[in-house]
Amino acid sequence: GRMRRIVVTGMGLVTPLGIGLERVWSRLVAGESGIRAIQSFDVSDLPSRVAGQVPRGDRASGLFNADDWVPPKDHRRMDEFIIFAIAAAVQAVEDAGWEPESDEERERTGVMIGSGIGGLPAIAEAAITLHERGPRRISPFFIPSSLINLASGNVSIRYGFKGPNLALVTACTTSTHCIGIAGRVIAYGDADVMIAGGTEAAITPMGVG
Repeated sequence: GRMRRIVVTGMGLVTPLGIGLERVWSRLVAGESGIRAIQSFDVSDLPSRVAGQVPRGDRASGLFNADDWVPPKDHRRMDEFIIFAIAAAVQAVEDAGWEPESDEERERTGVMIGSGIGGLPAIAEAAITLHERGPRRISPFFIPSSLINLASGNVSIRYGFKGPNLALVTACTTSTHCIGIAGRVIAYGDADVMIAGGTEAAITPMGVG
């Protein structure tokens, strides 16, 4: 028979205010800002020199370290927006306590994670490589690391979720639309559980320029 319908929710966050629901919410209601001077690349020729970047450091301190979420050997297969998505999804799944034990439960769990532009850093890097060194020097990981739907794809692969796997792209409203449409997927009966949200990592010279 069909699995019982139980409403559970969980949330995961990777933001300029840090990671984790508790840390981010407490800083948000305290009126703190995550906007800082850009230090990850040279901004001397850019008119805007501030951005909301995810703070790096120890996870226990509410900061972000990619190695905590994805093995270092897999980093080249995923642009940062995908790693952010995995980190937020892991938090959300843990927060919800969702641990499907049967094939049916996994087949009834889907993922809908979108992005406004996806792997912009990888796209910019590949363009430079193409221009300076030719097409044969472009990484074979370029396409899978930068495609928007590979955020939801990698989350589903990590957990073995086999329900609807989609990526909606609607610029700045992407995350909101993904959550709303994921709710409709459940309402239509196509899934019982959806991991939904959005991810972005476009603070690069090209993105700011």
